[in-house]
Amino acid sequence: METANKFELHYYLKDGSHQINALLRNKCEAELLAIVTEIATILDVEAELVATAAREGGFRDFWDVIKGNASAISVVLMVAQLVFTIAPMLHESEKEELEKELNRLQIEEAKLNLEKLRREVKDSSPTLGKAEKISKSLSRNLRLIKRKSNFYSILSERSEITKIGFAVLDSEFSPRFAERQVERHEFGKHILHSNKLGSEEVEAEIEIVSPVLKEGRYKWKGLYNGQPIGFDMLDLDFRDMVLLDSIPFQHGSSIICILRIERELDEVGDVKITGYAVTTVIEKVDRNSSVETMQGRKYRHAKKYIEGQGSLFS
Repeated sequence: METANKFELHYYLKDGSHQINALLRNKCEAELLAIVTEIATILDVEAELVATAAREGGFRDFWDVIKGNASAISVVLMVAQLVFTIAPMLHESEKEELEKELNRLQIEEAKLNLEKLRREVKDSSPTLGKAEKISKSLSRNLRLIKRKSNFYSILSERSEITKIGFAVLDSEFSPRFAERQVERHEFGKHILHSNKLGSEEVEAEIEIVSPVLKEGRYKWKGLYNGQPIGFDMLDLDFRDMVLLDSIPFQHGSSIICILRIERELDEVGDVKITGYAVTTVIEKVDRNSSVETMQGRKYRHAKKYIEGQGSLFS
């Protein structure tokens, strides 16, 4: 049996047309190639894609994979076909699901056991069951979700596209697996309605570079993890004490605080930070001394109580 080494994108057009807007085609190709390349990278599969001649029947684009392990390439293409056609099911709980994914990113290798998946991809024959297992593991990958959202957003803007199809073929253009299609009315299921992610709150130390010493909506300046940041001071008690000169600052002064980090997805699915805010100042620290704030004592007391409850029920 021929090895699968071709991927097909089939545009179904109104009135059986065989022409397609060139800019739309170019944009869709960029997102598709990014998704296939990301899947190959995650699975540690070498894969170089080259375009081959388009065919009629609607409008059909084809890409050959010309490098890498043949069996592994087959799996990558099967996974890509599934990823493109299975909706992420985010809709109303979109932000919550994306937030869960962010939390998982730190331990993704362990939780999804990607090393095992990579070995399976390379060491055994391609099967639909294997592709389904891998695509499920990748279903919350932020880059894949965002790139696919871009892809379907582009398609949804053009009314002449009635549906889209994806096929995995062998070198003779014979389908190895049945074409999977997405109808136009289903495009919206794959599109993110917002790039915003839930904010993250961390206990942090910020070296103060420039406090705000007058009323107004000005940002404080500081160093967080060695990097300069601007942040809003939302701890009104602490801010008022600073304005009343009750809390002086000197070179090297820092605060221990609860730092809220606002985040969103960029156009390629990477997480970017859009802003910082200090919600609670726990402690003001100078070179040889430190002062705990009233709100800091309350915070630490509540934290200790919660941790004690966790220990009790663990």
